[in-house]
Amino acid sequence: MAVTPSPARGRLIALDARQMRIAIGGSPAPLEQLEPWEDFERSQGRPLFGRYAYEVDSKTVAVIALYRYSMARWPFLWAKHGPVWLGEQSPTREAELRKLLVREVRRRDKRVVFIRMHARFCARDTLPLMSSITYDRTYVIDLRPGTPEAIRAAMPKDGRRGVRRAERVAREAGCTIAEETGLSREEFESVYQVLIATAERDGFRPHPSQVYWDMLTTLGPQHARLFVLRRDGVPHCWDLVTVAGKDAATYYGASSNASRSFRGAEALDWAVACTLAKEGIRSLDLMGAESTRVPELYGVGRYKRRFAQHPTEVDGAWDVPTRPVVYQALGRARRTRHLVRKWLGR
Repeated sequence: MAVTPSPARGRLIALDARQMRIAIGGSPAPLEQLEPWEDFERSQGRPLFGRYAYEVDSKTVAVIALYRYSMARWPFLWAKHGPVWLGEQSPTREAELRKLLVREVRRRDKRVVFIRMHARFCARDTLPLMSSITYDRTYVIDLRPGTPEAIRAAMPKDGRRGVRRAERVAREAGCTIAEETGLSREEFESVYQVLIATAERDGFRPHPSQVYWDMLTTLGPQHARLFVLRRDGVPHCWDLVTVAGKDAATYYGASSNASRSFRGAEALDWAVACTLAKEGIRSLDLMGAESTRVPELYGVGRYKRRFAQHPTEVDGAWDVPTRPVVYQALGRARRTRHLVRKWLGR
């Protein structure tokens, strides 16, 4: 077992999958930090860099799994929704963990430019993401009440009215909602076309369909499930839901333009929540809402807030440079490239 000593109280210890699983035990942890996620990352050509425990006074207070990514051919590491904190999470401990990780990464692979990881407290070494978008607030539907009536009663007033209306309007439009996790590759391609329409409407670039298919097949039905709303057999909305223990998240979703007329997305999200609650799942994370740091999510946040009385604060992602000079140069190159594309109208 490799050990990285620290002049401070904490130390970093390399773990294998079994050791990390034992360290987490029954504590809630995001799927991206659990062992099943490794198969999905590998399918995308992103191998595991390593799993580590952060110990303070011989007690494990955090664990983290990092995967290899690249940007413009420059390698970086990403710990999605990591680290997982098992003990007190303080600014000092966060800073020491980052320091230990930077030292370990420099020791093992001097090519790595930065680590992308999550933190509650911003600091001098936590920089805004060079690419991608993060969030530090989300809305989580509490499914513990168990029944649709009880779950709905805990929602805001406009949310209670909204899901009732969505159920009725979608039903009157002849919509059906079902889990289609075991669909074929050909059938999934038809479902994927809804995401193409969503991207064109909302102005983002979706991943190739193979990425979503790989998520479904590598994670398997225990951890990745697909729910689809159809009208006259045609898919109009879908949610790709991930499950880790007793907690679920709507990882990806799509809705057609036509579905707005019969409130398809809302009807689907509500149906998914009710289905998961019946199975004993305790929460459904809608994954992302606006905050002062991420005003870009204001629109989706307005929709999601009807499902929960209050937002849930989560740790946002940050870039932690391991090669500061190269990181700065990479940032300047990206900004220049974007300016050129804007000037060319691309």
